[in-house]
Order: sequence, then structure tokens, then C-alpha cells
Amino acid sequence: MYRKKEFQDVRRMRHLSFRSTAATLSGKKKEIMAKEEAKYQLAFENEQRSKRELEELHASYDAAVAKEAELALQKNHFKDTRHQYESLIEQIFQYEDPNFPMEPQLKAELANYVEQKRVAKRDKNRFSEAERALSSTLIDTKKVIRLLDTVINYVPFEIFGGPIIDEEQVSYLEVAKRRIWEIQRLLNLVRTTLPEIPYPQTLDVVTNNTLISMQFNTNYIDIAWKAKTSQCFGILATAYRNIQNSLTWVKQYKEYASGAITRLETAAELTRKSLATERRRIMDSVLAGYVDQPSGSSSSTAVQNLFDTSSATNDLPPPVYEAPPAIDAYQDGHHQENEDNQLPAIPDNLTPISHFSQLSINNDDSNSTFTPGLSTTNTTIPPQPITPIINNSNVQQCETTTTAAASPLPLTATNTTTSTTNNTNNAYISHNVNNPFNQ
Repeated sequence: MYRKKEFQDVRRMRHLSFRSTAATLSGKKKEIMAKEEAKYQLAFENEQRSKRELEELHASYDAAVAKEAELALQKNHFKDTRHQYESLIEQIFQYEDPNFPMEPQLKAELANYVEQKRVAKRDKNRFSEAERALSSTLIDTKKVIRLLDTVINYVPFEIFGGPIIDEEQVSYLEVAKRRIWEIQRLLNLVRTTLPEIPYPQTLDVVTNNTLISMQFNTNYIDIAWKAKTSQCFGILATAYRNIQNSLTWVKQYKEYASGAITRLETAAELTRKSLATERRRIMDSVLAGYVDQPSGSSSSTAVQNLFDTSSATNDLPPPVYEAPPAIDAYQDGHHQENEDNQLPAIPDNLTPISHFSQLSINNDDSNSTFTPGLSTTNTTIPPQPITPIINNSNVQQCETTTTAAASPLPLTATNTTTSTTNNTNNAYISHNVNNPFNQ
């Protein structure tokens, strides 16, 4: 401690020591001694003052702990009293009284708002999960489309002949197949989390996809690999548009659910206050002996009429949340068999691949994201489903064109189409008439 140091300095000056001897020889022993004693006295006073302050802080802390315990007991007592009060009120108004019809109406309205808000919060969480999965699926689908486009329009180095398919093309196709299964896994997650999503059968990239069953090895290569790759390209191009539509619908419904939660919270709070006011009025009337007092004089009528559409001064409809309709509502009146709604099975023995960083084709947009613009619609009503793209009219044309030759010839500048992907400054060159990114 600082006081002990000053005490040792004073002790050395008073007794025989090198410092005392030096001070004596210099003739300043008394002056140095006075300074050391003054420092010691100041250090001692500071120490005593710090001890007193520490004791005061300990006392304040103990008082605060005792006050906290007292407040905790008061809080628990208040909660118990509040619970007993609410239980007593519920017992009093357990049965309806025909003399007071307003109270059961407000109670039923409050229960309706609370239930709707619970459903809206539940659906909002489901929409958020589906939105994350669809956004990831959309990015992966775009990457696979660009990968397949590169494979189809690949120009080999062997100008005068070579194998039917290049080794790099095979590696790209294997990567694309594994990524397609990952895309389907995410789509299955969306259809499981949000079974009410419109046209769920369009969120399928593996059914009737001939590329999935095609095998590549050193002994056998399917001669129709380019036609099957083009057919897979068309399936993914159609699925890309449908995923865009589904993502837009999910985001719009999520925004609608968020707005409904806010409106329902406001309505529930107003109704809760109206119900409390009405119950106080009823109890005052009963205690005063005016049982037959008409309920039309209720002070809560003005608040209750806040969302009354019959009011001449207020045209706001009562807040309501409409959950997404069932799948059958989107089938245009036609019954869909259960087999069509079955989720495609995902193989368990797939080699996982988490990204495309190994491939040069993906270096320009590995971090790109897609955010479809939301239409400026009324968020107080649920959004309508977007009509899906069922068939791709360019698939057959692409298949016929690509099966004509084993390897494509280099294209000139006159038949080259340039399309720029979202959120990237690099130009993506595509020669496929089926490419969904072509402008």
C-alpha cells in the first residue's frame, strides 16, 4: 500500500541508513524528514478516507440488496393478487347475462383477436423459414443453369476430333447433379414447412429429369448426354421462374402477416380496455341496484365501434388475418391426386458439395443474391398466387438443336447473346435460347 511505502521512507530517514547519512552530509535531513512525514500523513489520511468510503459503499450495497429482495416479494405479491383478481373477474363473468349483452360480445371479440394474432405469428415464422430456403434455392438454381449452359456450349481444344465429351464437361455435370439434389432438398423443406404454398408441384427439379439418372464412367458414356443436359436445362429454367414466383408470394404474405400482427395487437388492446370498462360498469350497476339499465349507455360502446363498418364516421373494417388457403384452392376446381403432392425422395448416399468455389465458371457471382421486387399491393389483404410456368416452349427446340452435333462449333459475335445477372457487374455470356437470364 502507498501508506506503508511512505512509512518505510520516514523510518529510513529516522534511523541509520544510506539515505539518512546522505541527507545528514548534505545538511538537508530535517527538510527531507519533514517532507517524508507530510507524505506519510497525507497517505494515512487518504487510506482512512478510502476505508470510510468503502464501508459506506458496503452499507449501500447491503441496503440495495435488501431493497431488491423486498421489491421482488412485492412483485410476486402483486402478480398473485393480479392473478386472483383476474380469476375472480372471470368467475363473476363466467356466465352470460341477457341484461348485459355487450360483455360477452367484447369477450368473444378479444378471444378472436388473440387467436388470429397467434396464427399470424406462427405463419410469419413459417414464411421466414420458407423465404430463406427459397432464396438459397434460387441462387443455387442460377448457378446450375450457368454451369449447364457452359457444358452445352463448351468448345474443346481438339479441333480435328476427340472424345464425345470432355473430362471437364463430365466434372461439371457431376457437380450439377449433386447440386440439383441439394436444390430439391431445400424445395422439399419449403413444401413441408409451408404446405399451403401455391402450386407446390412446380417446385420439383428431379421428376422426369433425365440428367439425374445418367451415369458417367470410363467404359460408358450416354450418346444422348447433350439432349438430356438440354432437357435438364429447360426444367431448371422453368423451375427458376416458378421459384421466383413462389418467393415473391412468400414475401408478400410475410409482409401481410406482419401488418396483420400490428393491427391485431392494437385491436386486442382496445378491446381489452373496452372489456375492462364494460365489466366495471356492470359491477357498478349491480352494486347500485340498477340491473335493468340498458347496455346502450355503456362507456365502451364508442371504443367498441372503432372498427364498426356501420359507423358513419369510420369506414375501417375490423382487423382480420386470413391464413394461406389449402392446396386444393389453387387447383382451379380440379381435384389433384395424392400422388402428385408426394415429395421427391432424396438419396442418402450423395457426395455432399457445399459450394462451387472449385469451378472457374462461378468466380464472378459466388456471393450474388437475388431479391425479387415486391409489388406495391395493399398489405391489408392477403396476396394472390402467381400463375406458374408449367411448360417451357423452348425445351423441344433446344433438344432438337443440340442433338444435331456431338460438340458445338464456336459461335460468332452475331449470334452471341449477353445477359447480366443480378447484383454483379460482370457480363455473363450465354448462347442458349432457353437461358432465363437472357434479356
